[in-house]
Amino acid sequence: MKALPLVVVMLLVASPVLGAVGPADGSAQATALDEPAPAQVQSPSNETIHVLDIPSSQLVRATVEPAHVDLGPSLGFAGLDASVEVQSRASIERIESAGDDSTRQQLILDEINSIEQRAIALQSAQRSAVEQFNAGELTARELLVELARIDAEARGLNERRVALRELATETPDFSINSGRLAALERELDTFTGPVRKYAVLVMTGESDAARFSVRTSETGVVLGVVADGEYVREAYRAGLRNRDQSTVSYEEALDIVAESYPTIYSSRAAQNGTNVISAGDSHRVRINYDRGQLTAYVDAGSGRVFKESQTRPLGSIATGAVATEVKDGLALTVDRTYPGGPLRIQLNESGSDDPVDANVTIGLEASQESTLLGHTGTDGTLWTVSPSSPYTITVIKGNSAVVLTTSPTPMPDLVMNTTAEANDSAAMMTSTPTESTSSASVGSEGAPPGPPAVI
Repeated sequence: MKALPLVVVMLLVASPVLGAVGPADGSAQATALDEPAPAQVQSPSNETIHVLDIPSSQLVRATVEPAHVDLGPSLGFAGLDASVEVQSRASIERIESAGDDSTRQQLILDEINSIEQRAIALQSAQRSAVEQFNAGELTARELLVELARIDAEARGLNERRVALRELATETPDFSINSGRLAALERELDTFTGPVRKYAVLVMTGESDAARFSVRTSETGVVLGVVADGEYVREAYRAGLRNRDQSTVSYEEALDIVAESYPTIYSSRAAQNGTNVISAGDSHRVRINYDRGQLTAYVDAGSGRVFKESQTRPLGSIATGAVATEVKDGLALTVDRTYPGGPLRIQLNESGSDDPVDANVTIGLEASQESTLLGHTGTDGTLWTVSPSSPYTITVIKGNSAVVLTTSPTPMPDLVMNTTAEANDSAAMMTSTPTESTSSASVGSEGAPPGPPAVI
């Protein structure tokens, strides 16, 4: 596998077509591009926010899992944190107490090798967890716990990586290739995400209970949650990676993100809105824009976005796909969204339009059971994540009740992924047919059609 040089590009202002060229000698470089920036948009746009997700043809399982404080995982996370910290301290003390510089240098290299080997083990553990969930050997809760555990360990390993970098800097006549350390950081990024981190906070009692959307393919996983006034999602699709080559430059990586997320890119912040870091076999592109933050990882071999995380304040989310039911003086409105997306439930009095506080339950079309989501509160509003199949919302207030059955909207997949997958499908149709064709089975929830949502 060919390693890319470390290239850091701070894009205070950027256009979709870059004029900057990276260094020819492979050294690190920071570049600011001074081109006209788009105006800051103050109100939510009515354009679609695209997301990295799993195509319906590759979806294996999809569900929504409620999570709350859990003593078992909580103790496990505490033990893991303690273990990683003890190991890190022991490693640092061993290096600092080395009798000579040569021994100190070797110990630092040994520790970096150890982190690289552990990263390989985490990759295997993540793949195994998804495979077990798909096979029904792990529940959605158990998958969340395992992914959160992997996240916590990866963050701890990265902290040790940073400490080793500082120790190397303090060691006379010694340095570690910055590209190697940056590539290790990018690899550890593969196992972390804001939803996994929030799952740890929920299970340890540091945050309120929440409902997590879980969607998986054979090698990918997409998670989503509404937490602390924000909609947060993360996605990882290992099948979009090609580690055998590195041909995509950081300029091309930004172009790929600009084309894949046109609304986000066009509304990026005028100052410090875009940041690109290239290392190892991937490019990390981070964009702050008027409706939230996007972090997208572009594979240097395939030129595809294979990992993303998005954080969006609920106040910035608009929708054009509304379902309403009025009965017994109650008006129930559901701002529909795609599977795993931010779902808004609004309850008002049908006559006065005053908000109504009442308990809300949700049930899947294929199930006879309903789950309590919570209550709408004084503003009559309740946010959650959307199921992946048709669902029924039920609200009961005293002797009044209103029931609404609806479906999620189509997935607003990345522009480039939609094009690439269409080309892949066309290529398969023109290829020599095999004896049989199999597709991934959909688990407890499918992905039905519906009108597009604007969020």
